[in-house]
Amino acid sequence: MVTGGARAGAPRRAVHRYAPRVPSARSLSTVQNHLRRLNPAIVAMRRGLAARERYTADEMRAYQERRLRALVRWAARRSPHYRRWFADAGVDPASIRTLDDLERLPVIDRADLAARPDEFLAAPRRLVWPSHSSGTSGTPVTVYRSAGSSIFELACLQRQWGWFGIPPRPRSVELRGSTFAGDDPAVVTMANPGANRLLVSSFRLRAENLPAIRAAITEFRPQTVEGWPSSLSLLASLLRDAGLRLPVRGVITSSEAMSSAQRRLMGEVFQAPIVDHYGQTERAVMAGGCEHGAYHVFPDYGILELHPVDGVPDERRVVGTPLHNFAFPLLRYRTDDRVSVPSDEPCPCGRPFPRFGLVNGRTEELVHTSDGRPLPLASAIVDDLAGLREVQFVQHRPGVFEIRMVPGDGYDRAAVEALARQNLRMMGGPGDTLTFTEVEALPRSASGKLRLVTVLDDGGLADQRESTSA
Repeated sequence: MVTGGARAGAPRRAVHRYAPRVPSARSLSTVQNHLRRLNPAIVAMRRGLAARERYTADEMRAYQERRLRALVRWAARRSPHYRRWFADAGVDPASIRTLDDLERLPVIDRADLAARPDEFLAAPRRLVWPSHSSGTSGTPVTVYRSAGSSIFELACLQRQWGWFGIPPRPRSVELRGSTFAGDDPAVVTMANPGANRLLVSSFRLRAENLPAIRAAITEFRPQTVEGWPSSLSLLASLLRDAGLRLPVRGVITSSEAMSSAQRRLMGEVFQAPIVDHYGQTERAVMAGGCEHGAYHVFPDYGILELHPVDGVPDERRVVGTPLHNFAFPLLRYRTDDRVSVPSDEPCPCGRPFPRFGLVNGRTEELVHTSDGRPLPLASAIVDDLAGLREVQFVQHRPGVFEIRMVPGDGYDRAAVEALARQNLRMMGGPGDTLTFTEVEALPRSASGKLRLVTVLDDGGLADQRESTSA
């Protein structure tokens, strides 16, 4: 229940612009949700995952290698891409038996998937679900997964939720793409009873819609909130500015990197631990945070390789081999993501899963100062600005910047401008200019996500970097 504020005692069935609807059975995402959450196979999967949580390192390696051998042989028989590769390379699939043998296989990347995704399919199209992503590189790809793969992924997440005392099927408020809202401004939430979900539109997170959102949440009585950090933190700021809190058992986040300010805000408003997990549309590798704040690889989900990054000794590039999706086998898939070098210290949680470095640079574009220098982590310029509900750092061209901001509780424009200019002076160049624009709301992408940093014109510096690196 949403607590605090002048209307904390509002009746449970308040009048609001909220029309609970059962999603159409024709909706693919709804069908997928029901298959994932209600399929009886998920119970057996959860038991197997719980048992592997107690494996030794040798036992986990043996499990990975059994799955790898089966995956490679299946891919060599059923996937046109791998059938052709094994034949052309003269490699016997049966000779790939251990993790060390992986090095004999080529690394693939997004360009391979973008060019011919159907070549990787190892199951009939009618039996798989498509997923699409442009990733951090902007290269759109289409991948496929089986129902069993999707169910297994949910079981992995449920195992992580259990570390925080969250049940497998919590009543959850969900903020993601919210395509259900359509063009009707009166629709701000939608109930999905079969999935134990209350969907809240990421596109309608405005102060004037807060009474309706609050009434729907109060009636729903959630155990968790989940979704993209940008959307969850915006809801949290609306609640905070109204003097409200939404105590839950966990804040389940994914898909975007989080700033420390977002973590603090969500912790303050939702009064619960952040349960974050890392993955990709390609479902190559999964990792997640534990109750002690460490990130752990889920080694029974996929095989992780960490490849060096030229010129950056403290970072590694994520390469993964998923062990669960035989319908779309990906052997040694190189993602766009870079991570920090993980610690080899044992975690206080006691689980044998290897640690995973924090994900770097998944959501931000690189901006440049007026003298052409790259300005990494430009979000640091706006990260500590107070009194803003939303903020976006925009590069119009190198050295010409704008901060677009949605005022919130305690907003002081003079203080915001002074601190932002100070931050830019510390990080930028002497010829940089900065302007400020107040807006009612910041535009989101077609998928509903807010880009904290966006580049409108890079002055050709991206092409120069590519030619230099070539």
